[in-house]
Amino acid sequence: YNILFGSYFSKAVRYSFLITGRKDLSEDVVQETFVECYKDIKYLKDQEKFRPWFYRILVRTSWRMKAKEKHAVSLEVLDDVGRSAIDSKDDEQFNRIMNSRESSRMLRSALEKLSLPLRTTVILHYYNDLSIKEIAQILNCFQGTVKSRLHTARKLLEKQLVKDGYIYDGLECETNG
Repeated sequence: YNILFGSYFSKAVRYSFLITGRKDLSEDVVQETFVECYKDIKYLKDQEKFRPWFYRILVRTSWRMKAKEKHAVSLEVLDDVGRSAIDSKDDEQFNRIMNSRESSRMLRSALEKLSLPLRTTVILHYYNDLSIKEIAQILNCFQGTVKSRLHTARKLLEKQLVKDGYIYDGLECETNG
């Protein structure tokens, strides 16, 4: 269990933080997820399916705890929390995306405007590097649904980034001027 905890904790906190927008809430989500996993791991018949099983619990817990929030959660707190909340040294893609504060802010802002299912799918695929098949298992939907959500999310993100002036004819801009 300690090995599983060490292997999944950082990515779980990062994932939950991207959904909830709050460090304290993401830590609570991850703690609750690991407690639930610990209690129910005896029901997991195939150890190979731990990853999608774990993320399914994490997704549901994140959604449930976010829904309990009575006010809108801003992802702007990431700048204040810094990278200490998220151990991403093993994830080059995440480091690249989060490299500059301005690009981080605009991406978080665009992500925040996506519906929860679209945002969840994007985060699982691009931030957690899960396959379409794994995401379909986690979200209990068809692979075609995952592909459709990713396609829709990319189009909506592009549209939002263009609208905000961060992308112009496929090129990134420093600010929206």
